Amino acid sequence: MFYILLAVAAIAAVGYFIFKKVHAASAIFAVGVLLLMIAAATGRIEYSSAKFDPSGNAFYDELLIIESLFKSRYAGTGMAIMVLFGFVGYMRHIGADAKTVVALSKPLRRFHGSYWLVPLGFLVGTLLSLVVPSASALSLLLVATLMPALIAAGLSPLTVGAIIVTSSTIAPSPLEAGLIQGAALTDMTVTEFVFDNVAKSTIPALIVIAFTHMWWQRRCDIKDAAKKQAELSAKAGALPLDDATDAPELQESESDRRVREAVERAEGLPGFYAVLPLLPLVLIIVSAILNRMDLISFEADILPVTMVSLMLTMIIEAIRLKNINYAVDSLKEFFAGLGEAAAGVVALIVAAAVLVEGITQMGVIEGLTNLAQKSSGAAVLMVIVFVAATALMALVTGSGVAPYFAFSEMVPGLAAETSIHAPQMLTSIWSASNLMRQGSPVNAAVIIVAGALNVNPIDLVRRTMVPMLAGTIASVIFAFLFIA
Repeated sequence: MFYILLAVAAIAAVGYFIFKKVHAASAIFAVGVLLLMIAAATGRIEYSSAKFDPSGNAFYDELLIIESLFKSRYAGTGMAIMVLFGFVGYMRHIGADAKTVVALSKPLRRFHGSYWLVPLGFLVGTLLSLVVPSASALSLLLVATLMPALIAAGLSPLTVGAIIVTSSTIAPSPLEAGLIQGAALTDMTVTEFVFDNVAKSTIPALIVIAFTHMWWQRRCDIKDAAKKQAELSAKAGALPLDDATDAPELQESESDRRVREAVERAEGLPGFYAVLPLLPLVLIIVSAILNRMDLISFEADILPVTMVSLMLTMIIEAIRLKNINYAVDSLKEFFAGLGEAAAGVVALIVAAAVLVEGITQMGVIEGLTNLAQKSSGAAVLMVIVFVAATALMALVTGSGVAPYFAFSEMVPGLAAETSIHAPQMLTSIWSASNLMRQGSPVNAAVIIVAGALNVNPIDLVRRTMVPMLAGTIASVIFAFLFIA
């Protein structure tokens, strides 16, 4: 219990530093390293989830773990993020991103910033998660495409950020690793487990989330607007009359400003340039469809499709400008974007991985698992205990995989000894882990979107927490109502 309290104190310390405007990656990384050193001093390294070759010295082993986390994050998800950020930087340089914003914002602006765009955007993102199952990968793609269009259509940046972060949650897919494992634990086929059980709970829960989003984002925007208006009024009161009247913050909305800037940058570009920033997303979707039809044997990842999109765009740009030297030289913007991502979003992801490893070594996962194992009582109470423990672990670690797999293995045994129906519990804890991870400030999707918006992850989590709580509760209720 002492170590679990220590982990909670560490998380509170991170929250305090971030609240005090300390550089987020630095705060997260420093606290994470401190936890690892405490783990080394107290013999907790045996709880490590990392793969490394022990040296015989616990302190040096912790450094090897940190090295392993750096390598895995920069070489895996981090590299994909860096490449896509580089692609976005190149699109920004040639103005194609502005062309996309102008093209997408025209139909969306007919909604005049209506909050009906919130459930619409959420459901579109959820559908895309079926073909882009990685939450971080989907967030990257939506940041480059859907985000600027929705902001230009009149939604606030934080509202759009919340939509994007929560797009990859509980869409019932036979390709999802947790559901594949759930099917094996219940001796069902994957399609039987997913469509005859999980979908009955998660599809209505997704509808609940969509409309909770609509209500909650509107409420948050009203509160934020009132706060901002008070600040602007105070600022205007402190300015001379002429300056206060001309203050740009009082004259132009964020959406109008983004549209005006996009129109200016897109001027003179061919219409088809609006498609270029969407190429990675289109190629991923096309490859997924072709794979499902057994026409190709693979589904494309972000990095290769982004490379194809980048080189194709460079060739198009060289032809348009009739200047191959300039087109090739402009690729420096791609590498500048790589560096921007490495120093920003990827640094946060690596720091978060170090913190999560420290929390794991403090025994948080083991403690929650033991707590759930010792619980007793009615089936409903057991499910609630498991859901609460899973949700807490997802919030602490920012992961949907670790909490689910930590508890799912126990379900068949508990079901055999109690009146618990295994698919009900598995669906409930899978939903809790995949929803509540989006309420964690160390979740990869939260970090990616917060970095893209240049906002504090805590501010974004405030926008996601209520819809995710509503979805978790709804999913558990629907599991008991509809899964027989």
